[in-house]
Amino acid sequence: MTRTMRVALVVLLFALTACSTGGAKPSLAPDAVSASVPATTTAVPTASPSPTGDVPAVTPEEAATIARKVLGADDAARLEGAESYAVDLTRDAQRLFTVTDFKSTRMKPARYTWGAPRVLVPRLDRDRYPHWFAAVADRRDGQGRERTAVLVFMREYPASLWQLSFASLLYPGTKPPAVLLDREGYATALATRDDSLAISPHLMAPLHATIAEEGPGGFAAGLIAAGPQTTGYFTEVGKAQPEAKGRGLLYDSIFAATTHPIFALRTADGGGVIMYSLKRTTLRQVKTDNALGLVPVPKNVRWATNDRPVVRRKLRVEETQQYVAQVSRKGATAPAKVIAFAGTPTGVSSDMPIDE
Repeated sequence: MTRTMRVALVVLLFALTACSTGGAKPSLAPDAVSASVPATTTAVPTASPSPTGDVPAVTPEEAATIARKVLGADDAARLEGAESYAVDLTRDAQRLFTVTDFKSTRMKPARYTWGAPRVLVPRLDRDRYPHWFAAVADRRDGQGRERTAVLVFMREYPASLWQLSFASLLYPGTKPPAVLLDREGYATALATRDDSLAISPHLMAPLHATIAEEGPGGFAAGLIAAGPQTTGYFTEVGKAQPEAKGRGLLYDSIFAATTHPIFALRTADGGGVIMYSLKRTTLRQVKTDNALGLVPVPKNVRWATNDRPVVRRKLRVEETQQYVAQVSRKGATAPAKVIAFAGTPTGVSSDMPIDE
């Protein structure tokens, strides 16, 4: 059997079984009030909670089975270097991550060993789409390094496959927030414009972009806690700009919210946990007094410039970032705290054609 046929068989089996019921039950006690695992709400208006008594869109048992099968099919595609199959298993920001995983490694992406997913399933209306649920799973890479991932799986239409929409990594030593669960083990989804939180889910990304650019003296400083991916970015850019100037270069880095879905769930303390994406665009450009007209290419994006260490005149790098933030209830004084991050370059361009 050829490599393509083997991967096609795995993906076909995934397609036939991803929506099936049964499988091992997730580690959620049916009488639990809360669980120390994160979750979310989709930015698509149709993903609102279902009325009490309706049959939920997906059960915790179904969600656990779906998560295992999507992650298993992804590993099979990575093993065989089958980019197109891996891409089909993802959507939204996570699809961009997957493309980079393959392109940056010459079709030999990293593989991971996954622990049993601990699912967080909002009680959504079965007849309204998209459907989604979150999960937390321990991930081990080829060097034995372990991280805890926060994942979101989505099915956009009745005929769609379940796909991985979001994946971020908790900071080392950080515990997931306690998500509020009902007696049947379901989480409470929050609307994108929910006003019961100190920061509404749809405002988290633009406020995060603001503190990354303006730092501790900016408008968002009292709303979002300092950290490596908040005020830390402001410090990083402030250091890089004079260094670039000394080499005859202009340097700038800006942050912006994306159109990818936002997810949010209620936490046991009345606040919420929000999962969202940002885009960071960094530009390095030659100044008029730079006689050589060359811009150095960082090692982590040379895969996109045919391994060239320099390019002509300017280099533009777009990085897609995925975050998890814990936000207090409305009226509380504690700032929002970013607890998980994953980022990768997903767009590189320059005045020198990449295929030259």
